[in-house]
Order: sequence, then structure tokens, then C-alpha cells
Amino acid sequence: MPRKDGSFHVLDLRHYLDLFREDDGLQADILKGWATGALLLLGDELERYNYFDRAPILEMVYHLRNGIAHGNQFTIKPAGRTRLATHPAHNRDAAVKSPRGVTFAIEPRASGPVLFDYMGPADVIDLLQSIEIHLSK
Repeated sequence: MPRKDGSFHVLDLRHYLDLFREDDGLQADILKGWATGALLLLGDELERYNYFDRAPILEMVYHLRNGIAHGNQFTIKPAGRTRLATHPAHNRDAAVKSPRGVTFAIEPRASGPVLFDYMGPADVIDLLQSIEIHLSK
């Protein structure tokens, strides 16, 4: 892996992949980290495009990303409440949901932890796949 100064750090990826394969706890932690990073990066990228058509699943990313970035807590301020009144945030029309069809809707008074109380890592993957399908249309 390159460093900022141009030098490199070498990792034995086989070693870490073996650890990952053998340790369920590590797998859970890595998936949580991946889900968190994916939402942060996606939210920043969607911001560059003003959240395209502001579809409810895209608006979910806006609020999830903000919650994650601010201590993993929903703290919806007045501007966020106004945004929700105009642009709802939910996955009701999402192309991908859990086998049980669980839906998520972010309400103006949402509070508490974002990940992994409100949504689990697999729910984030469902959301990301739904966004891929939505933006591919």
C-alpha cells in the first residue's frame, strides 16, 4: 500500500484473510466497518450530484450518513425536518428488501443509534443494491 511520502507498507493479505475466514466476530466487525464506510462515501458522492431526483432511498442515505458522521446518532435538526417534509426518506419502494419485507422510514423525530440498532449491515447492503438499481434506470 502506498504512503503519502511515496514509500510502501506491505501486508500479508493471506494471513488476514485466513483470520477473517476463521473468526465470526472479526467478520461481523469488518462488515460493520464496511457498511459504515460505504454509507459515508456514498452520501458524499450523492451530495456532489444534489442527490439526483431525491428519491426516498437516496434521501435515506442523506440522513443515515449524517447520523453516522455525527457519533452514529440520529440528531435531526430543523433543516433536516424541513427536508423530510419535502423529501421523505424510506425504502418502501426499494427494489431490494429483506425476505420478510422489512421497511425503514426516517421520521423527523428520529433519535438513537443509526448503525447497528436502526439498520443492520445486511439492510445497508439491501439499500445499496436498491440505489444501484434506481440510479441505473
